[in-house]
This record gives sequence, structure tokens and C-alpha cells, in this order.
Amino acid sequence: MYEKILVDIHSHILPNLDDGSKSMTESLEIIKVMHRLGYRKMILTPHNQQGWFTNPTEKIIDALNKMNIAVSIHRLNMILEAASEYYLDELFLQTIRKKLALTFGRKYVLIELSPFILDKFLFQHLDEIMQHGYVPVLAHPERYIYFYQQKEKYHQLHEMGVKLQLNLVALSNEVSKEMRCIAEYLIDQQLVSFCGSDTHSMKNSKILENLPNETSYLEKLVTTNPLLNSTLY
Repeated sequence: MYEKILVDIHSHILPNLDDGSKSMTESLEIIKVMHRLGYRKMILTPHNQQGWFTNPTEKIIDALNKMNIAVSIHRLNMILEAASEYYLDELFLQTIRKKLALTFGRKYVLIELSPFILDKFLFQHLDEIMQHGYVPVLAHPERYIYFYQQKEKYHQLHEMGVKLQLNLVALSNEVSKEMRCIAEYLIDQQLVSFCGSDTHSMKNSKILENLPNETSYLEKLVTTNPLLNSTLY
């Protein structure tokens, strides 16, 4: 099933840049599992959040280069690229205005929101991002609890051109029933443009190994939603 997805667009396996992988050894083990599942390319997306994680482009690229060397030495058949998962804050908006955001594919930029508080200017911010030539990819929309009773906002985001990126682990029994139901709703409504592992450690990789046996929604996602992952290969 994962060979049809082919490209993972969301992971935190550049060692020691954020709350993800703590060593090159751990990262290489994750890559081995992802390859075994059927992935052939991973876009590595360390966090950038004001006052929490600061990962300028040059720091990310330097870490990527080191990982590519390690992948080559260990003869792993995985293409690695890098972008960033940006928290939608003022620092990020300044980065957008200066056109310095680290993107993937066709100027896709991965963003995340507060999981609890809806920014009343969210749609204005998203419009500004698009006006600067970027395509916002909203990471894990199933996490934002303020959308649970306002599902029409998912449709509004989709219609304005924002790409929704589902975390695959949200289809597993490792998350709350509410989150899983939202993930299934997004698939049922064919609103998912990208899916990602959001891997921080071996835990998510192992969840993905078992997922095809846990739910039929993984197959439904791959066969019915307009996934763009493989277009990045």
C-alpha cells in the first residue's frame, strides 16, 4: 500500500534539530523501516516555531547533507530532501514576506497551527501566504479540535487551495476515537491532498507497519483521495 504513496512529506528525523530523532543511528533505522514499507523518498521537515525551535535554512541543509552522506555509506535506497514544518506565527509570516521559506515540490510550504485556539485571522494569513506565491500544506488537520464542530472549515480550506496533510497514525488505535473519526471524515469527503508519517522516532514507523491490518481507511485514502505524494518523486 505504501508503495503507492511513495513519498513521505512530513518527518522529524534530522538528528537533534527538534523533538525528533536523537541520533543518526536512530534516523537510519527509521529510514530502513520506511524503505521496507515501500517509501522511496522522504522530505524531512524539522520544526520552526518562535521561542521553541529555531532551524534556519542553512542549519537544515547542513543536517540534510550529513544524513545523505550516512545514507550513501550505508547503501540505503532512499532519496532525502528537506523542508520545514512552520508554526503559523509572526516570525513565519515575516519569512513568507521575505520569500525565504523552505519549501518542497511546487512551492508547497508545510504549516501547523495551535491545536487548541483558532486564530481569528487564519484565513487572512493563508491568503497572504498564497499571495506570495506559496501553496500552504496544513499539517495534521485532524488535530485541531476547534474544527471538530465546524467541519465546514475543512471544506473552506480545501476550496481556497490549501492542501490538507493527514497524519497516517491518526487512522490507528493509538489516537483518540474523536481524532480517528475526523481523519476518516476527511478521507470520506476526499479532502486529503497529502499524507505523512510525522515520524519522530521508531514508534510511528512501527504503527505504520501494522496499520494496513487495523483499518480499511488506509486503502480508501490511497484509492479515493487525490493524493499528491507520488508526484514529488
